[in-house]
Amino acid sequence: MYDVIKQIFDITSEMVTDSYYGRKILAAYNAYGGGYDFCRFYSCGTGVIHIYNTSMVIDGNIDCDEAGMFIDLTKPAAIETESKKALHICGGYSAEHRTLFRVVPQKCGVDIDGVKVNSYTDKCFEILNESFDDMLSYDDWYVDISHRIRHNVSKLYLYESTTITQQFNINGFIFLSHIATAKSQRGRGTARELLRLLGGEAEKRGETAYLFARDKRYSFYKSIGFEPVYEDLLYEMKG
Repeated sequence: MYDVIKQIFDITSEMVTDSYYGRKILAAYNAYGGGYDFCRFYSCGTGVIHIYNTSMVIDGNIDCDEAGMFIDLTKPAAIETESKKALHICGGYSAEHRTLFRVVPQKCGVDIDGVKVNSYTDKCFEILNESFDDMLSYDDWYVDISHRIRHNVSKLYLYESTTITQQFNINGFIFLSHIATAKSQRGRGTARELLRLLGGEAEKRGETAYLFARDKRYSFYKSIGFEPVYEDLLYEMKG
């Protein structure tokens, strides 16, 4: 018998697992709550499904058959979940292997006083926009990141021509993403140094920073001393 998926409007830490997926869902709730059409939460089995715009995150012990039908119905552009889940996903998706790395603290040549935090958003967006093909429009990106910053969920770092986004910090698990350097300034090691700095600052507070890398970036993060701790599949809609 299927577990019917039901929309829910309240999320607590007890409802999600102590994993990247559970923390990402909890961070979204902390930022937006359950009252927005573009940010929705559903119960499925003893798990939770979260949809933010066209992206889906699945956490916990869900009914895989029911979740598969829900995916067919909602057609998210991207789906994040544990790779061991036997989801029934149609052929319209490709599976991209990725690795979660622990940002191992190391000596670096960057001083925290030289890093700008939650400022120069225009410059950060300019760097991101030339680095990622799937970036949102400036207005949509700015509304989201500024909202998350105001709610103490995210942080935006800028060092010289490198920017890194702290997507969330839940119970000492810091997740970093959108790591990018302006094309004209690449090859100088500023991204590596800023990552090492953020990893060291996290360790001082008793926390740990992590990031996901697709296979084409695996060797880079391994070569600079970061530790692979987990692997999964990111499902993305083809075309």
